[in-house]
Amino acid sequence: MSTSTAGILEGAALADVPRDYGKWLIHGPQGSGKTTLAATIATLGPTFFIDLTGEHGVESFDGAPGSQNITIRRPSSITELDDIFWALNSGDHPYRAVVIDSLTSVQKMAMRFMLGHDETAVREIRRGGAPADQRTWGQTLDIMTDTAVFWYGLASASREHPMHVIMTAQTKITTSEDTGETTRVPDVQKGSLSTVLATPSYVVYTDFEMNPEYEGDEGTKPPVNHILRFGNDTAYRIKARVPFGARGKLPSVIGRRQPANLVTLSRVLGIGGIPQPAASKAKENA
Repeated sequence: MSTSTAGILEGAALADVPRDYGKWLIHGPQGSGKTTLAATIATLGPTFFIDLTGEHGVESFDGAPGSQNITIRRPSSITELDDIFWALNSGDHPYRAVVIDSLTSVQKMAMRFMLGHDETAVREIRRGGAPADQRTWGQTLDIMTDTAVFWYGLASASREHPMHVIMTAQTKITTSEDTGETTRVPDVQKGSLSTVLATPSYVVYTDFEMNPEYEGDEGTKPPVNHILRFGNDTAYRIKARVPFGARGKLPSVIGRRQPANLVTLSRVLGIGGIPQPAASKAKENA
């Protein structure tokens, strides 16, 4: 090997490559537990929760484990959201995770920004505001793809201060009249969908189902289970980058026996930035 290429082709062994922190996208129908699941990351420590207009579902995790670690911010514009990104990007903060609830709301804010709207759509239309055109949609698409790429980039292990990044999205559910096939995709601009799905390491789907163990009003089992569909399934547009040694060992539905928790699941998946339980550390040091 020549001296001119030796440095370029040097690298690290797989075992020495640091692991990225968690990059999660959670989508599902309203009331299926997206926000509550996202908030479980806060059991790790300080978590910055971005609660966007149209969501405001923080009541769902009030009093839950880790909720005392959550700082909530409600930006009123896409420019304020961008300012938050650059503040987190600087690394000069105490937060270990950030949640954006939700990407569907980010798109609506981006479109309002591009149209110059600062009041309700009805008032803007009455004033004769121009409708969205191809340029508007194109620039909104740029905002959406950049949101996925740059925000998930905060989880890169190469950063001095990596963070777990969790985003939620509403789900668009459609059924084909020809085939009867039902599709479920995150409710974002069609042009940005491929990037939104490709950038996170884990895309999961929250759902709910009747609990077969429900015993009536006097029972201790809840009537409904909030579940998490995990793995790779095109019907739900989910994916999971599961380590080789864990393939086939994780259930496709999580939450039937006990509520799903992102920290517990991240530990099983070997995601970076997840400390081992105290018992495991003691065993290693013995």
